Amino acid sequence: MLTSSLLLAAAVPAAMAQNITFLTGLLGSLQSAGLTQIASIAQSLNSTSEGQNVLASLSSGSPYLLLAPNDAALENAPANVTSDANALASVFSYHVVPGSFNGTAPKYPNTTLARTLLVNGNYVQLEGNKPQVVAWSTRADGKVHILNQRNDSTVVNTTSFGNLTVWVVDHLLQIPQDLSTTIPADKISLTGVDAVLKTIQTPFFDSTTNASTNVTLFDALNTGFHGFTFFAPNTSAISLVQSQLQQLNTTAAQTVLYNHLLNGTTVYTPELPGESFVTAAGETLSFTLNTTGTFVTDQTTNITARIVQPDVLLPNGVIHVIDRVLFNTNSDASAASSAIASATSAATQTQSSQTAPIGFSQTSGLASPTGGSDTGSAVSAFGGASWGILVAALGVVFGGLITVA
Repeated sequence: MLTSSLLLAAAVPAAMAQNITFLTGLLGSLQSAGLTQIASIAQSLNSTSEGQNVLASLSSGSPYLLLAPNDAALENAPANVTSDANALASVFSYHVVPGSFNGTAPKYPNTTLARTLLVNGNYVQLEGNKPQVVAWSTRADGKVHILNQRNDSTVVNTTSFGNLTVWVVDHLLQIPQDLSTTIPADKISLTGVDAVLKTIQTPFFDSTTNASTNVTLFDALNTGFHGFTFFAPNTSAISLVQSQLQQLNTTAAQTVLYNHLLNGTTVYTPELPGESFVTAAGETLSFTLNTTGTFVTDQTTNITARIVQPDVLLPNGVIHVIDRVLFNTNSDASAASSAIASATSAATQTQSSQTAPIGFSQTSGLASPTGGSDTGSAVSAFGGASWGILVAALGVVFGGLITVA
């Protein structure tokens, strides 16, 4: 199998010649661990610019976590991924996490999330062009499970090579997909709110035509907005207030939904406890963490909901499923506008690269809130304009009544 290493070395351009020794050694180490398929993948990666960037990062000497699919996982991988060098490079990028991670049972509470090397705009559209994240959790069985996957992907072994910690996983990880694909694939119980989202119309700015149009809020969340956090009531939560929702006009129902939505910013659960955020309707949500879970409270109504399914990852944001509707028909357009301005400003700031789990620092293996820092560049006018129009739409009356299916 070292023949593959030699082929890789021969294919490396002159600019990467200094990395040949490292890459050949890495492949030999992976092959010794029974990961023979990685060699051919590495060779394929070197044929694309994205793949070359990943290989260069791995050989830089900085610490990385490599989530390496075993041979069985790669043999069962979709042919449209393994046969397409560009797609494979993007998928592989999602398996690489900057930072030092030792062992299979990281000492961080609940869900752990970290940035990957995936920045390809075909797959990720977060605010500020931030990289996509990967999530994992150590469950009662003692295994580390990679979350947000169609298959139950687990860490089955560990090894290391130089600056790399290697977690062997039993499935090729799937890059987060859009809302319309994720809801049925992840079996998220969101039938009620899904129906409301598909009924509400919202102004939306199309950067292609430089014009605003009305689309459903579901469609806007599905593919349009670049950076959002939605606290989505599950079906049972919707059913409890269904009669109240049906009595609302469209504007009031829209406001209720906007009070579950954060403007232009993707906030994962480790970043929530002890913080407060202003919604797209201008109201304030606060967050607490205790031994029973993470909770969100609407500060106006004092309604509290528990996050029952955290960090449902999307290409352009995140959903946290909650067990109650934050039934608030109040709005503050000025506060909402200020919040989106702050979110847009934060997204345009150039920040240091994050090499620790999101929301936590690595100090003696213990978890402590930090707020973290991400690498970000200018937020797209597409996303910023969309959110600006959405906020301005709070006072617009569309008319009609909402029927919740």
